[in-house]
Amino acid sequence: MLTTLVIKDFAIISELELNFEDGMSVLTGETGAGKSIIVNALKLLLGGRASTDIIRTGSEEAVVEGMFTVDHRHAPAMAMLHAIGINLDDDEFVVRRVIPRKGRGRIYIGGTLQTITTLRELMRTVIDISGQHEHVSLLDDAKHLSILDRYACIEADTESFAHRFSAYSALKRERNTLAASLEERAKRLDFLNYQIDELASANVRAGEADEVAEELKCLSNAEALQQAVDSAMADLYDDENSIVSRLGMHISALRRVSAGQKGIQDAVGAMQDALSTLEDAVHELRHFSIDDASPERLEELQSRLSVIDRLERKYRVKGDELPALLDSLQNEKKSLVLSDARIAELDETMATEKTALSQMAADLSQRRQKAAEKLALEATQGLHLLAMENAAIDIVCHSTDNFDNMKTTGADEVQFLLRPNPGEDARPLAKIASGGELSRVLLALKRALVEKDDVACYVFDEVDTGIGGQTATHVAYMLKEVSRCHQVLCITHLASIASFADAHFRVSKSVIHDRTQSSITLLNESERVEEIARMLGGTSITAKTREHAAEMIAQARESSLPRK
Repeated sequence: MLTTLVIKDFAIISELELNFEDGMSVLTGETGAGKSIIVNALKLLLGGRASTDIIRTGSEEAVVEGMFTVDHRHAPAMAMLHAIGINLDDDEFVVRRVIPRKGRGRIYIGGTLQTITTLRELMRTVIDISGQHEHVSLLDDAKHLSILDRYACIEADTESFAHRFSAYSALKRERNTLAASLEERAKRLDFLNYQIDELASANVRAGEADEVAEELKCLSNAEALQQAVDSAMADLYDDENSIVSRLGMHISALRRVSAGQKGIQDAVGAMQDALSTLEDAVHELRHFSIDDASPERLEELQSRLSVIDRLERKYRVKGDELPALLDSLQNEKKSLVLSDARIAELDETMATEKTALSQMAADLSQRRQKAAEKLALEATQGLHLLAMENAAIDIVCHSTDNFDNMKTTGADEVQFLLRPNPGEDARPLAKIASGGELSRVLLALKRALVEKDDVACYVFDEVDTGIGGQTATHVAYMLKEVSRCHQVLCITHLASIASFADAHFRVSKSVIHDRTQSSITLLNESERVEEIARMLGGTSITAKTREHAAEMIAQARESSLPRK
């Protein structure tokens, strides 16, 4: 509910703070005193369009703040607050709207900056302003089914259906994906078989391309390499005048004549080391052998390298990645082969679920139809009490027998309609032209839904338009009954309605320092009698008028809503 409303520099209001309680609060005052300003301020908190025209002359910005409380009875509001990250302190949250003369306006919910869309979605679950189409949740056809479900006490069953239907839809999507274009799937399977056969036949190993290239390079130089080895062996060792033979001969000669010559002996040692190194090299060369360098082997290696190169270009992967590609294609083939079995399994499961869901939907439809008849009757009775004796509320449930047309809510679409007069067609609530007529229709519906609707606060702006006498008294009784489960704020010109208030505020206008100023005062008992007397007698207020006003207040406290 709305607990506090703060308005600053808004139209002819300089600064105002109002505190509201449970039950029924009324705002009264002379025409032009500023009652509509309160409603316009509330509209801003509901996401209404802002204009710089509402900023008080001489001020740079207008500010409207509202503090609200919600609890488990207002589940949609609490769910949305949680969704946007607002943590409730003592189940309270604050909405603040700032309208600057220059620049963009700002919206805060729970102290965090939010968008106008978020504000509208949240506040339509918190406040209804009857008489202003854009703020009345009952005018939204999309909400009629959920309202009827609450009235019928089948919300849990609808939620259960929704979960099961969503699971069925997921199975259907999987089945359709698998079955999509069987011809294309068959073509893909044929192509996979071709690719798998090609790669399996090639049997390329990781690193094989480098190994083949290296061996091919070696074998291509085999003849030149063998000639170089033979020439080196001849010069180093095999020829009669070889390097090893001559070096050994020089070492022997120097040893014979180098006694006592340390420098010569060192040189002979170095020559001996060189001779040993040459002999080791000769040993390695003598045992060197070249692999098969036959033309057949060279052709085999070149052919293998050509196969790997072709597969690399064809599949656009490196040779080392070809084994992994083969594994991937084999897995895809396995998936396609198994999909036929999966489709059959899904078809069987879906058939079972479809039967169960159809039965659940039929049960929901039956219970909704019964609830619609009862709710329509109660709402129509409410209209008759509100001087719309010839009007009737119709609640239409359109059900489909086609399972494919069902939604997560079942087989039904629900719409609340009004038949204003006998012989006229029923019309959607949103197309009702008269503000007073609309207010009474909504009041009758809200009376019927009083324990079901989870909107916290009802604001009635034009509830007394075009009515008076006994009808006004019935409206008052009905507002009082609604206020037992919901906070009611009512702006009225009728004493018969004001007398039923739990809290009575008077809106007045005065001129202070050449500036018009609107103020709102919570009336005590004597002030309330005086205000209702004014509403009864206008400028001529007598003791009898005051006595009548006091009697109306007393009777209102003792009264209960009459039934037909």
